[in-house]
Amino acid sequence: MPAAQSPRCPACQARFRRQRTCTRCGADLTILMRLAGQSWLARQAARAALRTGNLDAAQRLAGHAQQICDTPTGQSLLAFTTCAKRVVSALGNLTPT
Repeated sequence: MPAAQSPRCPACQARFRRQRTCTRCGADLTILMRLAGQSWLARQAARAALRTGNLDAAQRLAGHAQQICDTPTGQSLLAFTTCAKRVVSALGNLTPT
């Protein structure tokens, strides 16, 4: 998986500073802010699903968050949920001896 890059202004490629207007070129970044917010909410929902043990939902939500806005935190969350599902699946496939 490629390293996540911080969001940039689509007009001038300046680093996104969490403001509605690009500090360099003045472009409207409202949509970028909404996408970042949706991604954050999906990661929060994934964490909540993990707390309740719903690994399928956690992985789906973490993946959705990454599709919206790729972040290092999101990569870690997606990797964790994927690993947790594999471990639980492997444990479920163990047969008592």
